[in-house]
Amino acid sequence: MAEIRLGYFLEDVGQEAFLMALVERIAEEVGLARDDLHHDPRSTVGGKGTAGSELRRFLRDVRRGFERPFDVLIVAIDGNCQSYVGKRKELARVVEQTVYRASVVYAIPNPHIERWYLVDTEALRSVIGPESHPEAPAYKCERQRYKRALRDAFLQAGIVAPLGGIEYGSDIAAALDLYTVGRADAGFKHFVDELRTAFNLFARMDSEF
Repeated sequence: MAEIRLGYFLEDVGQEAFLMALVERIAEEVGLARDDLHHDPRSTVGGKGTAGSELRRFLRDVRRGFERPFDVLIVAIDGNCQSYVGKRKELARVVEQTVYRASVVYAIPNPHIERWYLVDTEALRSVIGPESHPEAPAYKCERQRYKRALRDAFLQAGIVAPLGGIEYGSDIAAALDLYTVGRADAGFKHFVDELRTAFNLFARMDSEF
């Protein structure tokens, strides 16, 4: 089938590794091949401010005809303790102002992406070792809470992780029980469901030819 172009506007590399692996996994689940996907990360460092400004620039360029829309546009911003609905509306407003008409999927981990790394402790354990006993802290709006818990899980397993564990994002995403994480975090469930819906359209198109 024709290549599926995926554009990413993300806050940091912790989101990049985890989300790209998750995207590939969902694509395969609906019958698409990884080779069908073309990842085009436009913003992966610099936090929310950089991701937002790069997204706005891209949307303006699409409106002016300087850029082609992506087949699926993925926007990831940490919830930072705001409600999923409120944060999604905030992001959707940016997109809707430019009358962008292609598929858009929002990833809004709350409060931060590291919580998605930690929620399924069995998946994390399968990555860092069977003798480890990682813990997923109860939800709390605290800036460093989940970064610290992720780093501690690797330290306790005797693994040197200079980036605090996010360098294992693709392995963790591949091992997750999607139902378990979706039950614990509504934003994760919405992301997976929306992405699956978008990919199902391509899978159906492919089956018709």
